Amino acid sequence: MCGAPISLVTLVDTERQWFKAKIGLAGPTETPREVAFCAHAIMGRDLMVVPDATEDARFADNPFVRAEDGIRFYAGAPLLTSEGAALGTLCVVDHAPHRLSLDQMRGLRALAKQVTELLELRRLVITSVLEGHPEARSVDLTYLTEARIRELRPIADARNIAITLGVTDAASVQADPGRLSRALDYVVFSALKVAPAGGKVAVRVLGAPVPTVEISHAGGSIAPEWQADLDGTREADELVPRAVADILRAHAATVVRTNATIGSPDVRFELRFPPH
Repeated sequence: MCGAPISLVTLVDTERQWFKAKIGLAGPTETPREVAFCAHAIMGRDLMVVPDATEDARFADNPFVRAEDGIRFYAGAPLLTSEGAALGTLCVVDHAPHRLSLDQMRGLRALAKQVTELLELRRLVITSVLEGHPEARSVDLTYLTEARIRELRPIADARNIAITLGVTDAASVQADPGRLSRALDYVVFSALKVAPAGGKVAVRVLGAPVPTVEISHAGGSIAPEWQADLDGTREADELVPRAVADILRAHAATVVRTNATIGSPDVRFELRFPPH
């Protein structure tokens, strides 16, 4: 998305920076905090961009900058929890000076928020907060879906994916809005992840015959883990998709594939809720 060869999810503590996930970087899984770019990035509330580290007084003498084929470009967005704590960053790195477009910066911020959402959802699973029935009340399904798309749109824009929302009529469900919002976020994000750059993700909310969120995209015909778990095909191996399936199951939601053309990359499915 950012046109850089290296991307990292880092967690920063008092003494070190640890790479929870990394692409394009061989070797160490952690570095001392005192030489970590991310230790600077988490001190702010917004994206930190270093176009050329050799010209930045904070980093010009950094051993990772002075090394052969060292760091030149860095952009990191802090991972901020709902309580405001900075856990680490989502960052991209290049060995050459680099700049980001406005769409790329917006997309990186949105992806960092998505990383934090997944980390917090995983924490809820581990601490058993998701156990038991949701605290249900009447919720506007369109409002929840629209809010999730608004948060994810910068990611779609940065990948040149058109994401659209269509509404046919009012759709209300009995739901715990916090839990259901997290699940819908993951469902739409999963579609964005597999949709090809320059493609389209179309979302539609229907009120009849039952409240429904319909999603269609071109991105391969393999069902994501949360969907396979929800429809009973197989239990998800990872905690987060399993938690998403559990949340949807607790809301009595069902998932139905509405096209199954053999060999077609097109995907369309409906997430159906009980009538309110």
